[in-house]
Amino acid sequence: MIFLFRSLVTVLLFLSAFLISCKKKGRKSSGPEVLEIKGANAPVVPGTETEVPAYDPGDGGWEIEEWNNEIISSLKTLSKKLINNEGWEIYINSLCSPDFEGASFMCPKVPKSFEQGKVLLFSPEDEPKIKGVLSESMSELLDEHALRGRVERSSFKVVGIEDSGKNKINCEALAHFAGRHDGVFRELKGRLNLKWDFESGEMKLLRVDGSFRAGYSSIGQFVDVTQSSLGKVPEFAEQFYRGQDHWTGQLEMLTGIDVGGWQGVAVADINNDGKDDLYVAQPGGLPNRLYIRKSDGTFEDQSVSSGTNFLDSCHGNLFVDLDNDGDQDLISGVLDGVVIMDNDGEGNFTKRASMILPAAVPYSISAADYDVDGDLDFYVCCYNKRPGANRHHIFARPVPYHDANNGGRNALFRNDGNWAFRNVTKKEGLDENNRRFSYASSWEDYDNDGDLDLYVANDFGRNNFYKNEGSRIRFRDLAEEAGVVDVGPGMSVSWGDYDNDGKPDLYVGNMFSSAGHRISSQDRFHKGADKTTKDYYRRHARGNSLYKNIGNGTFSDVSLSAGVSVGRWAWSSRLGDMDGDGYQDIYVANGFITQQDSGDL
Repeated sequence: MIFLFRSLVTVLLFLSAFLISCKKKGRKSSGPEVLEIKGANAPVVPGTETEVPAYDPGDGGWEIEEWNNEIISSLKTLSKKLINNEGWEIYINSLCSPDFEGASFMCPKVPKSFEQGKVLLFSPEDEPKIKGVLSESMSELLDEHALRGRVERSSFKVVGIEDSGKNKINCEALAHFAGRHDGVFRELKGRLNLKWDFESGEMKLLRVDGSFRAGYSSIGQFVDVTQSSLGKVPEFAEQFYRGQDHWTGQLEMLTGIDVGGWQGVAVADINNDGKDDLYVAQPGGLPNRLYIRKSDGTFEDQSVSSGTNFLDSCHGNLFVDLDNDGDQDLISGVLDGVVIMDNDGEGNFTKRASMILPAAVPYSISAADYDVDGDLDFYVCCYNKRPGANRHHIFARPVPYHDANNGGRNALFRNDGNWAFRNVTKKEGLDENNRRFSYASSWEDYDNDGDLDLYVANDFGRNNFYKNEGSRIRFRDLAEEAGVVDVGPGMSVSWGDYDNDGKPDLYVGNMFSSAGHRISSQDRFHKGADKTTKDYYRRHARGNSLYKNIGNGTFSDVSLSAGVSVGRWAWSSRLGDMDGDGYQDIYVANGFITQQDSGDL
């Protein structure tokens, strides 16, 4: 069984070689769109060890992780009882010490009725509500101030633990509750400060303080239409419902298959009929699939007839008009480099060019007319070095972990017309700081000078922000000067004017780690390291970043004040107006390899 490798690596490094145990629990899915494929689970080879021996964090001296395990166990039980509405009041009071001091919640004031078609946010009031019985405080918070109905989702994440002495600890946790009432979807998010006493041998609550925000939507929810739109497509369920671990057990590694399974999806109107179509890349050994949307909302598989059913392992497919003929051509990143396909306007593709990338494997592609000559150029992010020094495609070996500079080399290709593309990375100044582990890039004219600048999100360290200066050496890395270095596990980047002030702001997807928060805040963590290095590690666990464009060439980090840092393990993020109210919202895709333990989502 594949474990969450990346999160394991992160925790290993935060602990400096101390592994935190993980107990796997199953979670069933339900709903009309779920289809079970018989035999989807790969058989276990006789003699294979299927259970990883549990590691006791106390053996390594990390008592805070022992406390965390006990606290999380209690909070998970509370969540289950809240969702099932079975005696949660009795249970939460049983967690309290006889010397319980009280609960103090700063709650949002929410009206009882809402205008339809709106998404509303409410901040906490200034005056806290104080009660001596914890169940009464929770009941008022959930029923009167926020959800006013059944709790359908409940979760807690412990992000900080401090030993306050005399058998007492202070704990900081993120809380999330969600449900619906009278057709309105309601969410409640906040931070809790929990004071625990374990003098009796059991963890008992002495005090609870919290502050909450509420969110409400009367525009409805997104509906999963996978089965109704793609369920009748031949081989769709057979290939896409099995999971990556099934195929890694069936296909030879030399085909290019890997355990990551992050080939990606591209959306474009391929045949100029006014409807968006879907291109799904697959691991090496499985054909890419092009699904053309029909007028009834279903899709038809035209992978073979279009000439796009590559068996190569593909990353970073991008549809753009490269020859200015009004249709969407295809740039596809494969193991050896980049393939360019010409669209005839009806969804039939012909290979026009290919570029070898000898140093690294392509991972994502972005396009822009950076030289303002009327045609689109493209930039390729190359995460890892080629197999050899780094044998796996996805298992990086960053040195140093918090500020690595031994990754792949990204490449800029200039469009010279007539399907000729030239690698101008060095010529245009983009080889500066170009050995990072780059996942994503995005173009935007952030300074409104008429040309496009480039931001690159890098894993394991600082990001790049290349200003387009239009001179002989066109690009210069100004990330430090602009205040957008964003040291961390950069995964995605999106531009948008979130505050409607006319200037493009920047949102960067990283990784939020509750374990990283807890561990990196301890005095014994990385004892020999200087403060700057420790701060880098702590920043690595913080989560996503929102940078406000000040307008003078610099940005201000407003991530925490805007409440947008906790996007979990955020692989992709997008700014966009989801509800049509004129403001940019943020959508974050998160998770990793989900097996029986769904705690990564």
